Amino acid sequence: MAMSVSNGASIFAHPGWDAAQAGPLQPGIAVAVTPGPDRLVDARIQAEACIPGEPAARPPSWTPAWRDALLDGMAHLLTHVHMPGAWFPTLGPPRFVHGQSQGICDLFGAEVEAMDDGNYFVHPLPADPEMISRVFPRELPTSRYWGAVEWICYAASATEGRVQFRNPVMTGPFDTANYLLGTTTLLEWVYTETDTLHRLLAVITEVIIAMLTQLRQAAGGRLHGDALSCMRNALCLCSECRSLVSAEIYEAFEAPYLARIGHALGPYGIHSCGGWEHTVPSALRDPYLRAMNGQIRENDLAVLCREAGGAIVLSIGPSVNLDERYTWPDTHSFLAHILDATPPIQPLEITLSETDLPLWRELLRERGDRCRTGT
Repeated sequence: MAMSVSNGASIFAHPGWDAAQAGPLQPGIAVAVTPGPDRLVDARIQAEACIPGEPAARPPSWTPAWRDALLDGMAHLLTHVHMPGAWFPTLGPPRFVHGQSQGICDLFGAEVEAMDDGNYFVHPLPADPEMISRVFPRELPTSRYWGAVEWICYAASATEGRVQFRNPVMTGPFDTANYLLGTTTLLEWVYTETDTLHRLLAVITEVIIAMLTQLRQAAGGRLHGDALSCMRNALCLCSECRSLVSAEIYEAFEAPYLARIGHALGPYGIHSCGGWEHTVPSALRDPYLRAMNGQIRENDLAVLCREAGGAIVLSIGPSVNLDERYTWPDTHSFLAHILDATPPIQPLEITLSETDLPLWRELLRERGDRCRTGT
């Protein structure tokens, strides 16, 4: 049964979703189109004229790389707005200013090491329950991750408040505990040190709430999710470890803390690699969860849609960097599966390259009016 791609003649008519709006989500496929590289050359020149306040906006921690990242972000923004589809214009802090999601771990006393490949590695804390039970976080501005707050303030000032922002990549409580303890200790303590683990998760949750609050304030009161292309006003958290644990462990050690974040900050979405079908029923009981982002074939799209039942947006990309049994042989196969496996009631977003638009149109033509009307 084919999916409704639009509500009108245009195949890009779906406007996306505003997570702040009450009521059921509009079903259909919302498409974000990324521009080709040739467009970015001229846009980079145009971006120079869009940051008139940049020199005066530079904080003490500024380096030329901050300006380069701002220009790159503005160039992508300027090209995106000329693309069809439901992507909305935003900037996101570059990862080098905050150390990725690992960067916040220094607040708990862990060493965060910059790697040669541009990624960051957290050296786990000692597996000592007594020590972990006494962990108390430092002040937020002392963290490497605070660079994201500073960069958003800088970019907002340089653009004279004309742009909106996405939150930088941020792990949820259980994933952050995975950084701090290491996976072996984390999964062992689920059974042997439950009180210590819950105490740590509660502390992490409050730090995440406080940091996201500061990021939102820096962004002028509105912040959008980094993993979502067509949904506005929903923060994003990484919840990768749900693919490693049972539904029961997820419900006990991740779901309650995500719900606390949602209660404090409002609608949110999650990103998770791996297979997370088994966590969808529990996730749907959280009234603040509005979207789940991940890949197929690690997940079975038909199962995801059946479990979601149209109640949340599924943000779906093709599986990559896996054994060939779990990846797609080509873009055609992936997009055809999206159209064929998604029922009409399901809100779903995908991202297309500008170069894939002819393929997308051809796939819709092959499926006829069913893809336009949802019949």
